[in-house]
Amino acid sequence: MGPVVSAAQMRTDLEWLRIAAEEGAQAVVRGERFGDAGQFLEPTVLVGVKPAHRVAQEEIFGPVVGVLAADSPDHAVDIANDIPFGLSAGIVTNDLRQTHRFIERIQAGIVKVNRPTSGVDPNVPFGGVKDSSTNTYREQGAAATDFYTWTKSVYVGFDEESAGA
Repeated sequence: MGPVVSAAQMRTDLEWLRIAAEEGAQAVVRGERFGDAGQFLEPTVLVGVKPAHRVAQEEIFGPVVGVLAADSPDHAVDIANDIPFGLSAGIVTNDLRQTHRFIERIQAGIVKVNRPTSGVDPNVPFGGVKDSSTNTYREQGAAATDFYTWTKSVYVGFDEESAGA
């Protein structure tokens, strides 16, 4: 586990843990600052997180995961789709019908089946939907060419009158 990106982010992550506790989430694996040098934060697993909790509605850029309970796979998708972000989503199953239903319904730019949601192929477009990314482009792969370049259409006519002959 690497460090948090900056001292400011470390303060933000520790504030998220305080907010989560105030809202009723319980840390079953409690991340604390690790050591005195650098921005190292131990991983934290929060349970008892509700969909309305801030830690479920906003992105935390640190080693923090909130676990939300769902009554069914469809309920889990409803909970996931009710947040303003949609970078990646994943499902672990051996049920091909459930897999297709999940892929069809989930609002995410990247969907992983029986794989971790982190780690992507640099040849495959990367980006999210809703408030994840800008929702207008995909980085990496052939889609990156469209984002990082622009096409200019030029019309040129040469006849005696326009050429000044």
